[in-house]
Amino acid sequence: MPITPRFKISQTETQIIVTIHIPHIRVSASTLDMLVDGNDFHFHSAPYLLYLNFPGRLLDDAETIREAKAAYDPSNQNGVITVTIFKEDEGIWKDLDLLGNLVNRSASTPDGVPPREKIQVIASNNENGNETVSSSVAVPDDDNVDDFPEDIKSCLRPHYGFLNLHHSVFTAYAREGLSHDMLEIPSPDETPAEDRRELRLKTEVTKFDADRYLGDLFLSSDPDDENADMVFTEAMRMEAHWETDYSVDYLAKEMEKLQTEDERAETTGQISPDFFDNDEMHRLVENKAKIPPQSKISAIQKESIFLSLVDILYAYAYDHRTTLGDATCESSWTIVMLSPTLSWFESYTPPYDSIASVLRWSIRRALIYPYLRNYDFVASKLVKDIASILAAGKRVVLRCLLQIQKTLEGSEFHYLFNKLYISPYISWIQMIDDEDLASFASQVNECVLDGNCILSKSSLGLDLVTLEKDAFDQDEEENESESDTSGSESESDDSSSGDDSSGEDNEKKDTNVDNIDSVSDKPRVNLLDDQVGNGNLLSIARETTITTGDKAKVEPRLNKSGATTSLITEL
Repeated sequence: MPITPRFKISQTETQIIVTIHIPHIRVSASTLDMLVDGNDFHFHSAPYLLYLNFPGRLLDDAETIREAKAAYDPSNQNGVITVTIFKEDEGIWKDLDLLGNLVNRSASTPDGVPPREKIQVIASNNENGNETVSSSVAVPDDDNVDDFPEDIKSCLRPHYGFLNLHHSVFTAYAREGLSHDMLEIPSPDETPAEDRRELRLKTEVTKFDADRYLGDLFLSSDPDDENADMVFTEAMRMEAHWETDYSVDYLAKEMEKLQTEDERAETTGQISPDFFDNDEMHRLVENKAKIPPQSKISAIQKESIFLSLVDILYAYAYDHRTTLGDATCESSWTIVMLSPTLSWFESYTPPYDSIASVLRWSIRRALIYPYLRNYDFVASKLVKDIASILAAGKRVVLRCLLQIQKTLEGSEFHYLFNKLYISPYISWIQMIDDEDLASFASQVNECVLDGNCILSKSSLGLDLVTLEKDAFDQDEEENESESDTSGSESESDDSSSGDDSSGEDNEKKDTNVDNIDSVSDKPRVNLLDDQVGNGNLLSIARETTITTGDKAKVEPRLNKSGATTSLITEL
């Protein structure tokens, strides 16, 4: 089976440069095949095969000295071929760094519709018993597809996945028990789509933990606070990649400012610097999800796809911040559980479902399932992250989806979500117009800016306002009760101290000590704030007067609690 090589594409006003990595093979003129045909470019050098479809026409004309050329360098990364092809019309072509889009186009007609396969009849007998010759019959196109009856039962089964293109996956293909490990929805192949939301909301209410929510309500994000949660502190402080990844156009303009006039003349029209790293570019090329062309997707379907993208990106943003961008073995579970689209196969229906409702459901699940359940974090920080990711453009969104794909790919239970949702999203986001994404990002941004009224605690359906009020009232009652108990104990200690002092005075009187001023009638707790005992120091003073004949001078004072104490000032 042919291997798709790794490659990069750059361009000038007049040329396309394709750099192809084909390591450890012997290349010669007899083993290398290239073909330029209109918008298509074909490259073959066993075992590598590359087929690209460009947005403009290419030219390979030796008569006009505009012939495609290839140069092989075996010392560069063990083998690199650089192919230079002329453009038929000068200009800069957009999105050539979205390599997966170029590869996926190659499998479609100009309208994006995959070519129909042909059925070859090897031999057959007609009504007279005579053998017919072999022939090829084309499968009818979409206009005549109604001539072929479709399985009615399959239409009635619950559908899910990107654009609801899948059904019976867990019954027919997946191993037994996988749905239980993957999803929260019970029996995904049997639960009707219209029942999923009601079941999800009921399940969320039963799993909401009020104590956990209250415990995380006032988490400190101060790194100097010894009682602060380290995960929460770092998640709030983290500078995510969507906050630092500038747009490709911005980087191109900044680099152009640094060039000299000569350099600018030589590189006029070159595309901006590579945004994706090698692993991301390889994933874009290898992503083989097949989705309907944009012309076949209605406006309502497109809006529904965007809404599902919001809750998927929300789940990703939570995991990315709490793991500091380094996914863990729990990351796949976190992403799936926080996304209603993934965990319950939620399918949004505009205009009944809005951006605000999707964000509310995402916030709601973030207060029920994961480790951090701080309201400010999930309802403010993460919501702003979603607006930032979408506003940054399709490349930042693609980076997020590629990281989700990599995380789910390494999971024992959640890998199937890539086929159902993530891989189709990676293909689709490359195909949409920048204007469509920018328009939706603007709607999300407006929703976030107005978040105080549409993303309030009372809108989440968890009675958070009542829960907090009851908890605060209970705390106040407990504090008042503790204050009353403390006051009673203080009065009891004062009374006990007075009784002890009176007893000591009576004992001293029995020894006929008449030359000391009696102070036993003064209530006191401690003689000094830093002394312990009731009247011990005063007793020592009295014993001193017995042997010396001097009188102890005792002055009343108030201690910190307001009780009267005695202080010996001189003997």
